[in-house]
Amino acid sequence: MTRGLSFATIDVFTDIRFTGNPLAIVNIPMGASLTQETKQKIAREFNYSETVFLHEDDGTGNGRKVDIFTVNEELPFAGHPTIGTLHFIGSQSKAEGQSVQSIKLLCKAGIIDAKYDHGTHVAAAEIPHDVHVHSTRASMEAVLDSQPGLKDDLYVHNQLQGYPIVSPVKGMQFVLVQLKDNERSLSRVQLGHIPVHQMEYGAGFVAPYFYVMYNDEKKPGWTQIESRMIEPEIGEDPATGSAACALACYLALQHKLPGTTSKYEITQGVDMGRESHIRVEVTIDATGVMVEKVVLSGTAVLMMQGMMEM
Repeated sequence: MTRGLSFATIDVFTDIRFTGNPLAIVNIPMGASLTQETKQKIAREFNYSETVFLHEDDGTGNGRKVDIFTVNEELPFAGHPTIGTLHFIGSQSKAEGQSVQSIKLLCKAGIIDAKYDHGTHVAAAEIPHDVHVHSTRASMEAVLDSQPGLKDDLYVHNQLQGYPIVSPVKGMQFVLVQLKDNERSLSRVQLGHIPVHQMEYGAGFVAPYFYVMYNDEKKPGWTQIESRMIEPEIGEDPATGSAACALACYLALQHKLPGTTSKYEITQGVDMGRESHIRVEVTIDATGVMVEKVVLSGTAVLMMQGMMEM
């Protein structure tokens, strides 16, 4: 019988406490067992966008098993839980003379091969992906129905074609809504409206991801993006690694350049006062029409640790 579980909370995609996206990590020791119902209750108790259940290393070499829960459901993959968990493992297990540590995680979407740099505190994960650009698009009318305040901010090119719906892995869909880069158009994204997530777009988790693109001459080689993500039934998410991966993959695929790697730095959470910085590198395969590799990276900082009575 599981009597008590240790836990930690981490602020992810930041190196400054009280910013970034909070994450709860619950340690599951060997031999302990939690039902899905119990995991869901614990996730609701923390009330973060995601809670990770990190299983003890079983010595098989298949990676540390992780179960990722929102307050409503289990997810096959999520970005900020991945980076936060890697930071938690890496920061507690530095070997003598080791500057970069290899870590392997196993989530429902597959194996995650990653590295943690003990000098920079950056975790970089090659994420499992099954990138799919859906044939159905979200219409301008559907977007404005959920966000009427964006009437003058929608990017004109996409008003005609509709807005792409992209899955980084099966079971997760993001409606990518580009806005004009003007006078803080992102600040006009509203909470409390029904998001563009009706199920004609497919089953599973669906949410809109609003973004603007801009240039920063101080960071050559990296496409700069600022974004906001409205999560159904929860509100705004300070940093969404899976949505960042979906957007980065979609943008990289538009170039149709075989064998190239595109780099994106995405800032999120500014309007919430929880600024976050996400980096995604996408490599396109030799055909120019498929994603070969996706690397998600970022920093994190430990907030608190404790024991949970069961």
